[in-house]
Amino acid sequence: MDRQLENMFRIFFLAVAILGVQEFQVMYLLARNTDGDLETTEICESSPPSISCNPGYKYRSIDGSCNNLKHPDRGQTHTSQRRFLSPDYDDGHDAPRHTRFTQPLPSTREVSNLLFQNNDKAPNLDPKINVLHMSFGQFLDHDLIFTPMINGNFSCCGRDEHKPPCIPITIPPNDPFFRQNCMPLKRSASILVKHGKTCVREQINDVTSYVDASNVYGSNEKKARNLRTFKSGTLRQEKKGLPKGDRKPCVFKDSVHDYCQEAGDKRVNVVPNLGSMHLLFVRYHNYIVGEMAKLNPLWDDEKLYQETRAIVTAVMQHVVYHEYLPLVLGHDIMMQYELFPMPHGFDSVYDEEIDASTRNVFGAAAFRFGHSQIPNHQKQFNKAYSSIVNKNIEDTYHNPHMCIAKGGKSCDGVLRWELAERTTKSDGVFEIGVRDKLFMTSAGASLDLPAINLQRGRDHGIPPYCKWREFCGLPPNSLSDHTDANKDKLLKVYKNIHDIELYAGAMTEKPVNDGLVGPTFACLIGKQFSLYKKGDRFWYENEHTNGFTKDQLKEIKKTTLTSVICQTMEVGSITPNAFLVESSTNKRIQCQAVTHPKWLAWKDPLKRD
Repeated sequence: MDRQLENMFRIFFLAVAILGVQEFQVMYLLARNTDGDLETTEICESSPPSISCNPGYKYRSIDGSCNNLKHPDRGQTHTSQRRFLSPDYDDGHDAPRHTRFTQPLPSTREVSNLLFQNNDKAPNLDPKINVLHMSFGQFLDHDLIFTPMINGNFSCCGRDEHKPPCIPITIPPNDPFFRQNCMPLKRSASILVKHGKTCVREQINDVTSYVDASNVYGSNEKKARNLRTFKSGTLRQEKKGLPKGDRKPCVFKDSVHDYCQEAGDKRVNVVPNLGSMHLLFVRYHNYIVGEMAKLNPLWDDEKLYQETRAIVTAVMQHVVYHEYLPLVLGHDIMMQYELFPMPHGFDSVYDEEIDASTRNVFGAAAFRFGHSQIPNHQKQFNKAYSSIVNKNIEDTYHNPHMCIAKGGKSCDGVLRWELAERTTKSDGVFEIGVRDKLFMTSAGASLDLPAINLQRGRDHGIPPYCKWREFCGLPPNSLSDHTDANKDKLLKVYKNIHDIELYAGAMTEKPVNDGLVGPTFACLIGKQFSLYKKGDRFWYENEHTNGFTKDQLKEIKKTTLTSVICQTMEVGSITPNAFLVESSTNKRIQCQAVTHPKWLAWKDPLKRD
């Protein structure tokens, strides 16, 4: 072997062993771009490490490994994201795509200005769906996908603009909001994976790929252990709120007593409505573990924790497929992809040949539809559902005060607001708080979320819109699912239908029948959630030795998000469907009237009275 190549392989294996794949990739990319003689085909992702599994172990691993015993790395954290379609890089391995005629695609800020700007100023509210639906979707997304960015002390604008780890967004002249000409953005961390004879840039998923409540419990053992009390199976709390964490990610404006919250997912402090979702499920865990301890006084801490974790995960799966997804996809798409849970009993759908891993296009485009649902404000309501706090969203980014004030009780007010107020429509229009003022600093610097989504698609090599239409069995070279106005806008900014990017084309489609998204995103979301269901050995409806009993499953299927909220948050009255605002068919009722599961089915049969 050539000595230079031999030395490079030594560096590769040493770096992966010491730094892990994410940090190594940063080092490798920089090395590759400062050494013109090094070819990308010389170093590729090695075979996955050998994983030893115990087929008889009853519970999920915390990192997603060994869910699939035949392919134990499927769905595991720190693995490359999978693909529905091969990546479309300009040079075949990592350069962002150009047009069909090798010209640069338009600036994503330019696309955002033309397609996604709210020209009417007043938000277009959904007639029935509330803010909680948006919040739960964000919370769910963080259970399924986290693509880390390359670390490094560089700005990605000015002198750093052309550094390999950067993919900045050009701001066009005369922009309606921004005065600078560059919006900084770092590329996603990645590893190189062999596609045929070519090494291709593939992004990393830093959390587990299953609907497994990793956002509550963590995706690695260190995080999971840090969230536990190791007393009676409980999770840590700070009074009525989430536990204290590192202060580094947070901005404190309101009180010297503020702190950064810690949760299973590191994005918990991004915005208060997200913090409320995390607190809801931490409290729910501690509520259920208390019920389990009463029924089974001989269970130790580990048994209580794992049994409760299994219940909370099952409840989350049931809420996702029974309540959340039908509003996104509509009845017909839910039926097409066999997503509805069975009304009663088991539904053993597991197939070990199915890879449940999160697909790149799902995280980089399709499940970002919910960004159009984000309102311009964060609020708190009292128990009478009247507003008591109202802040612009840009004043709440990474500022957890609205969730942690009053010992955590203020977070109940945030959740009451989410229940009561309509969210903005998922219509391809984005509010100023996310399109112009995302993560605004005290100096006034900010970002554009839909522009970033488009730029991230280029970073990830996401094929153009027409190819996804063809993949989904829809007319590929057609804008038949768009209004005339959106057709004109798309062709004005992209010039050629074949250059239209997936996020731009799919976000501006007319929604499917009784759903929120258009047919292209409905297809991709439906396919991905089918994989999550059928590729999960621990899917809550599967009948197997280590699964739930028939009586236990019956109780889990009684659960609604409304019942979860009533058992954990101070709401008093609540709508039967927690994702819909109050209406003549969804009148608020007292929590005492809500149907709740009965936990007697979990009493250890050896200890029954």
